[in-house]
Amino acid sequence: MAKSKWERFKKNFNKNFTDFLMIFAAEQDFINKHRHKNSSIKEQDRYGSDQRKN
Repeated sequence: MAKSKWERFKKNFNKNFTDFLMIFAAEQDFINKHRHKNSSIKEQDRYGSDQRKN
């Protein structure tokens, strides 16, 4: 029975750790994609927003 608990723990840990890594990678991807947008917003705060329509 102890072996089955250990095997189950290893399986769950591996799954949870993989999920954590995927979430972390997705967060990093999100941060990198929105970094430019964030700096544009800071520029608008500093210099005023651009009222021209594209």
